[in-house]
Amino acid sequence: MYKQANKDLWTGRVDSESDETQFRHFQTIELKDINETKLDKKEGTGILGYAVNKGVELNNGRVGAQEGPDAIRKAFANLSVLTPCPVYDYGNVYHDHDHLIDTQEEYADLAAQMFNNHSYSLLIGGGHDIAYAQYLAMRKAYPNESIGVINIDAHFDTREAESSTSGTSFRQILEGDDNANYFVLGIQPASNTKHLFDYAEQRGVEFVTVDEILHEISPTIKDKVDHFINRHDIIMLTICMDVVDSAFAPGVSAPAVNGLTPHIILELTRRIVGHEKLVSVSVAETNPLHDVDNRTAKLVALFLHNFIH
Repeated sequence: MYKQANKDLWTGRVDSESDETQFRHFQTIELKDINETKLDKKEGTGILGYAVNKGVELNNGRVGAQEGPDAIRKAFANLSVLTPCPVYDYGNVYHDHDHLIDTQEEYADLAAQMFNNHSYSLLIGGGHDIAYAQYLAMRKAYPNESIGVINIDAHFDTREAESSTSGTSFRQILEGDDNANYFVLGIQPASNTKHLFDYAEQRGVEFVTVDEILHEISPTIKDKVDHFINRHDIIMLTICMDVVDSAFAPGVSAPAVNGLTPHIILELTRRIVGHEKLVSVSVAETNPLHDVDNRTAKLVALFLHNFIH
């Protein structure tokens, strides 16, 4: 079920009502109904929330991620606008279907419309089943292009299941599309079974473990990212917040021990965000029910702020 953006979420401290150099995002955000918005040319950045927790529930994770998109908006609203850039908030999709895949398809239809309006779109979750919905939207908008799927995550999320969950997205992509490839950075070896590593080898999945990038990103890994991007027509990036150390991101569905720091995440994404091939970025698994001082929502808001500016 789709609902238009709620203006009550976009409030903050007003430093000036006329001086644009003192504006914050809540003063410049444009709230739109995606079904009634068709821009003459691609401009600015679109935001669409995936307020869905069903995939996490089916994957036996900590529930509460459906509250993530609105918590992130509240944190993002009061951040400063450093570079003039139109940002459009299109609201949220909620799960009200019998099956999760139907919600993912609904979200994909709306996100594909957003891709037509903007050269760059932000998708905020919600469970990491948002990644499969994101992929479906990419394929709807770009039916013939090769898609490079980059995931920053502690887990492969290539589990076998009879239906969609938050742990199956990338297996669904790999099994259903010969013109898409998968690269994941931040894998926690102790959190992924040998079966998942064997599947990654079988399917040619490229990956980097958390230990390889815990303190710095080597030139070799930077080259791997660059080469992966160069081999594909378009790129989708998705970030699961459980890759971040729980000291920085306690409010997630599966907290990480010895996870990545925000600095490393920003360094990784700097090589991807802003590239002309990048179409969309999703951030998943923010769980406000388990957050501390809104720490995780604030961190995601900071990521979005950096991605836009």
